[in-house]
Amino acid sequence: MLVLLTAVVSLSWLWPGIGRVTPEPVPGVTRLSLPDGTQLAVHVTRADAATREPLIVVHGGPGVADMAHDVPVFALLATDRDVYVYDQIGTGASARLAEPAGYTLARAVADLEAVRAMSGADRVVLLGHSWGASVAMAYLSQYPQRVAGLVLSAPGLLPDDDGIIRPGLPQARLSGAQRTGLYLRLAAPRNLFAYALTAANPHVAHAVAGDEEMDRRFAGLYARTAPALFCDPRLVDRLGTSGVGYYANQIPQLHPDDASAIIDLPKFRKLGVPTLLIKPACDYIPWDQTVAYLDVFPEAPLVLMPDAGHQAYLERPDAYVELVAAFLAGRELPLPTVTGTDVPEGYRGVR
Repeated sequence: MLVLLTAVVSLSWLWPGIGRVTPEPVPGVTRLSLPDGTQLAVHVTRADAATREPLIVVHGGPGVADMAHDVPVFALLATDRDVYVYDQIGTGASARLAEPAGYTLARAVADLEAVRAMSGADRVVLLGHSWGASVAMAYLSQYPQRVAGLVLSAPGLLPDDDGIIRPGLPQARLSGAQRTGLYLRLAAPRNLFAYALTAANPHVAHAVAGDEEMDRRFAGLYARTAPALFCDPRLVDRLGTSGVGYYANQIPQLHPDDASAIIDLPKFRKLGVPTLLIKPACDYIPWDQTVAYLDVFPEAPLVLMPDAGHQAYLERPDAYVELVAAFLAGRELPLPTVTGTDVPEGYRGVR
């Protein structure tokens, strides 16, 4: 029995498992070839009469793409402008890198510039969701002349004093039973082994546990956190969990860039780029971290999206699109703005 138990434990550390996850197919996806030979999956919704700057949607994570559910929502904004939704490198239907250390914020900015160039427009509007807000801000810092407007939706944490962008903790909004299920899955020996190896040496980790295996494992973990992303956890089926990229998710967190070298926060106060801040009422990003954006964008309206979690555009798509469309058109916003830094009435997220 002891030998059998030892054999089972050994296999649980060594056996990579079987199966793979693939993102849900999206009609009309094109491939954008990059200078290093990799490709990005890009979907474009064309406006009947594109008279305004294109809108590029930068998804969150890092490493969490969901084009199948994102495109139908953001396509509603293609009334007077083309809308671009793309899978960042290492996620969704885009290529995985042979060297995982290449998943950097600088790389994300370079790829976003490639999408901008693909649009053919000199200037674009960026909608950055969660981690995508950090990518959009880094892009604005590097290419201020290219950005006509900025929407930061459920933005993640700003760089700390060390220049590091810390991840939020979606499990803070899970129930005790949900957290237990998540942690038990995290504690699987092979999961712990791969995570520790990724922290120690991403190159070796990638050689031992490749993208197919780790994307599959990450998809299972991400699905466990889905209830934390909605005000109404019964709506989790609106979220796709098959477009994830493990190494694109973990490398920016375990081996982060010095974001202060890429994101020039004081610079933003001088640029005057029209900016909208959207804060979901049931967000897992702490409230005080969101209001810190008002120091960076003092003229930006901060809007509380009621009855919506972190994935506000999936939970309340009509209200979300109406809000963003009004901002882009320069109309009066359909929701009141938050004044001051105190937690407003109706906020049910992490404080």
